[in-house]
Amino acid sequence: HDALPISWAQSSPVPMLENTATQILATLKQNKSSLKKNHQIIYQAVQRYLLPNVDVNGMSRSVLGRQAWTKASAAERQEFTQVFTELVIRTYASPLAEYTDETVKFLPLRGPTDGRFTRVNSLIIRSSGQRIPLSYSMVSKNNGWKIYDLSVEGVSLLQSFRSQFGQILQNSSMKDLIAQMRKNSTSKAA
Repeated sequence: HDALPISWAQSSPVPMLENTATQILATLKQNKSSLKKNHQIIYQAVQRYLLPNVDVNGMSRSVLGRQAWTKASAAERQEFTQVFTELVIRTYASPLAEYTDETVKFLPLRGPTDGRFTRVNSLIIRSSGQRIPLSYSMVSKNNGWKIYDLSVEGVSLLQSFRSQFGQILQNSSMKDLIAQMRKNSTSKAA
């Protein structure tokens, strides 16, 4: 039974995710005193360290659904992806917004890592002992693993936004959906 050639065997995504979490938490620790006043620090850390590992285009297509994505113009797709990316950043950053020396623990992988998809479970552990489950759904791309969904406390980001966006698009245009998303992002960022 020969081992697979290195190029075929996909290594575990856990080290990459651990590294990402470590860098984000280190940034929060350094800026601990100013976090309460400035949530931008958290958003920037997530954007810098997490975002390069997210399949933003795949998530955007998936959350809109094939029909809505196909109907949208190239400019609308681009704008939607941009606004949706901000939403992903805020969703990931929100459990860290009350940072008080959190740690992140990654659980051992349950399934094989030689398929196209895998799921990585982790826990954000607060200093109070509270544990917030955070799961990453991963897809294997040519250049390694990418995140295509996040579940915070069992709630999938893609599923919750897919139903929300679907309802809006039943009665409104893509332009209206993007405008509504922008409005929500500015009111939440304040």
